[in-house]
Amino acid sequence: MKTLVAHPGTQHSSRLARQLERLGYLSRYWTGLAYIPTTLPGRLIDFLPARVRRALSNRRLEGMSRDKLRTQPLIELAALRRLRSGRDPQAALFERNAVFQRRIPASEFVECDVIIGFDTSSWVLADRACALDRSFLLDQSIAHPLSYQRLLPVLSKQFPEWAVAGANRLPQLLLAEQAEHRQAQHVIVASSFTRRTLVDNGVSPEKIVLNPYGVDLEEFSPAPGRRPSRPVRFLFVGSVGARKGVPLLLQAWRSLQARDAELWIAGPILDCHTRSIPPLPGLRLLGKVPHRELPGLLREADVFVFPSYFEGFGLVLLEALATGLPVIATEATAAPDLIADGVEGYIVPTGNVEALRNALGRFIERPDDLGPMSVAARLCAERHSWDAYGNRWAELLRQVA
Repeated sequence: MKTLVAHPGTQHSSRLARQLERLGYLSRYWTGLAYIPTTLPGRLIDFLPARVRRALSNRRLEGMSRDKLRTQPLIELAALRRLRSGRDPQAALFERNAVFQRRIPASEFVECDVIIGFDTSSWVLADRACALDRSFLLDQSIAHPLSYQRLLPVLSKQFPEWAVAGANRLPQLLLAEQAEHRQAQHVIVASSFTRRTLVDNGVSPEKIVLNPYGVDLEEFSPAPGRRPSRPVRFLFVGSVGARKGVPLLLQAWRSLQARDAELWIAGPILDCHTRSIPPLPGLRLLGKVPHRELPGLLREADVFVFPSYFEGFGLVLLEALATGLPVIATEATAAPDLIADGVEGYIVPTGNVEALRNALGRFIERPDDLGPMSVAARLCAERHSWDAYGNRWAELLRQVA
């Protein structure tokens, strides 16, 4: 069986492409802007300024064969110019995605048995695959946008000082997403929460297949040695805003009045939000942390806390587990698919400040639980390697065949 994987961005599509190549299933991987380090473009990038190399780090494809990769960098650069000129982001990306799909030669479809596309960038792929009687599979990396659209006014009312922003979905984008879901033979999701939002918005549950993402178990590994003798340190990583549950976390922390614990918050934050956060005991705002520094930051913590209201998955949860951190997370993340409540951490109801405070308090009151929970967290992550993710995809492809 041969598959075509196509995504104008990279995100998790490059991971999937490399897994399918490992298994002998990949015919071609089409993307926008990406490079293989051992090629001439890759070697030239090594001479660029550090800030440029950092910006391109998520476009670096390790371990992929040159003959499997096809890129359309001019389309990506044109979209970036439109965004910088003030164009509406949804409209700019919709146009980019449409052009990207149409530029893939018909011969690529003919040579493949299965076409794999990704949400918001696959409606043309779906049409072309069906016209050639090829199976089309949709990888849904985000929860359904309409569910988030309905959540926005709730968050705005609950946290007015956090200025929850979000534009309504463009009509043409909604129609495109509906076409993707309608024509897909299967829709692959990474979490039960994503599955639930799709079903709530009319996607047939029989189509949906759950396959959680993986984690790099070497890059994210536990700190050597015993936990240092210091207050219990909680860590949040993500965009510091209402969707991620940060205002709720601050409320829980304030009511906890913990004198023997620390809360570190890492992620980009607007100045207006920084000014609205009062000084609280043990609270430390770290700002944005580059991803290459994330493993080291996780190793400095004891517990990862992620009270998000809306996540397609939340890969940082799995990265924290791989580092040996028990987690506190909501039902609106991948946590229910990854951990057992009370074993590798705690799952709390979404938006429930009392439940969140109680979960934080348990670790402060019973620090001896950290040892066995840390071991369980790492074992949990080891069941979710990227190879395991690829093997589950291979099983699905065999069923499709």
